[in-house]
This record gives sequence, structure tokens and C-alpha cells, in this order.
Amino acid sequence: MEGNTLAVLGLSPQEESVYRLLLRSPGIGIAVIAHVCGKSEDDAAAAVTRLRKLGVVRIAGDQDTFSGVDPATAVERLARRRIHRLQGEIRQVASSRHLIDRLAEDQRAGRRSTVSELQRVEGLDQVVACVDELSFYARAERLTTHPGPILTGALEAVRASDLKHLRRGLRMRTIMHTSALDCRQIARFASELTEQGAQVRGTTGPLERMVIFDRRTALVATDPDDITHGALIVRQPGLLAHLLSQFERHWSQSCAVADEPPSTAERQVLHVMARVDKDEAGARELGMSLRTYRSHVASLLRRLDAPNRFQAALAARDRRWI
Repeated sequence: MEGNTLAVLGLSPQEESVYRLLLRSPGIGIAVIAHVCGKSEDDAAAAVTRLRKLGVVRIAGDQDTFSGVDPATAVERLARRRIHRLQGEIRQVASSRHLIDRLAEDQRAGRRSTVSELQRVEGLDQVVACVDELSFYARAERLTTHPGPILTGALEAVRASDLKHLRRGLRMRTIMHTSALDCRQIARFASELTEQGAQVRGTTGPLERMVIFDRRTALVATDPDDITHGALIVRQPGLLAHLLSQFERHWSQSCAVADEPPSTAERQVLHVMARVDKDEAGARELGMSLRTYRSHVASLLRRLDAPNRFQAALAARDRRWI
């Protein structure tokens, strides 16, 4: 007798041996089946009953004898039934994401009782991994500031993580300093975030490097000028309220990336335009050629939809570019 080759279709070894016997010897009864297969009559009867329910054994000439259904028909029926059950299991697995909320709540409850309200994370790799983990458990929103260029070594990991969580539906608001947006890679990254549904704004003002998750947890750089030194995980309500207030203030003073915040050179030109009338004097003060200076001025007038330098300076102040 071969092994249990029909196990993949849901038959036990005993059921397979009975089915094969009825293929070889159709029209036999329970007593013969039990004797040939070395089973009790009760076990043989139970196997025949299940095989009949599966549609692979039928009654023969009378109620006491049985035969196996044609193998092609039997395999098709077993396979259809097995596939139907597997599809049901797949649907259950696919719909199991709601369990994350329950499990995450248990985890948060454990953290509230066992984890300090301030934790230190050492090193850039650990900081990036921590942001990814906290983003995974965030259910509603993530708020992020980038006060300067993202380190090249971490950019791809940050990009992959952000796009992953955006695709699963996490809302994101991100503020980037214009010095970061001067980098072509960062500007492209900001465009990708926007395309995936994030709200991205630029600002010329000072920023603190932080990430806030669901307004419950924050990650703050221990050294605002060097994220590689590590970060603090903050859960203390008072500190969180202060960080949220800071973020919302920066957000209200920033402009959408789609509005193309001015580059560093353009900001310098705007400052000079606000107080110098002559292009020659402005170019000389900034140490750039007259042609380059006038090119910046023309571009800024066009972007600000201003008829003259004075109106451009007012519009730039309204947009908090200067």
C-alpha cells in the first residue's frame, strides 16, 4: 500500500486506504472492508460515511455494499472542497489586521505600566528602526520635521518606511526646512510623499528635529544638529503637549511644497530686495553677477505675482519666506 498521497486533498490514511480498496473491489460491504484494511467495523463504517459525504464513495447494488467514484471525479470534488476551505482561511488571514489594534492596545498598556516616559535610543540605525516601528503601531497620524538634509545613508531607509506607512493609510504631515529641499534627492522625496497623500510643507524658520506618533509618543533628537547621536522617546504628557504646540506653530508658518519655497540664494535676494533699490548694489552685496541677481529677481517677481520689488517683498513676508 502506498503512503497517504491524498492527504493534500484532505483524506486521512485510513480514508484513503478504504477509497483505494473500493476502486479495486467495488461492491463490497463493511465487514470485508474492515477485514482487508485491518480495521474494526466501526472504524470502517465511519470512514465510508465520511467518504460518501465527500462524494468519492457511493452505494453499489444495495444499501450494504459500496464502490469508489471515478478517480477524476473524486479528485475534482476533493480539490474543489479543499480550495474552498483554503480560500476561507486566506480571507480570515487577510482580514486579521484588525487584531493589530487589540494587540497594540495590550502593548501600550504594558508600556504604560513598565516603560519609562523617557527612553534613549542610540545611533542612527536604531533611530531609523525606532521611527519605523512606532509608525507601524501608529493608527491615525504622524507629524515629522526635517530641520536639515537627511543623511544619505539613511535616506533610502526613511523613504521606504514613509511610503510603506502612507500606502497602508497612515496620515502624515511633514515640515522640511528649505535647506533640505535644496537637495535634489530630498526635493524628489518630498514630491513622492505628496503624490502618496502626505501633506508636506517647507519653512525658512528654525526647526527642532522630531517625530510625533498619534499625539501620544514622540521621538526627539538628543542633538538637534546631529541625529547620529541618538534620540529620546517621549511619552510624558506635558512634554508631548509642548512638542505638539511647537509643531502646529511651525506648520502654520510654513507653506506647501507645491508653492516652491525659495532656495537659499533666492531668500538672500529677497532680503536684499526689501531694502536695496539698485540691482547693481544688491548683486555686489551678495557677491553674485548682475545677470544672476536679475535672473533671481525676475523669477521671484513671477512666482510671487508681484508687479514690482516692493510688492514682491510684501508678498514674500505674507508667505513667511522672509
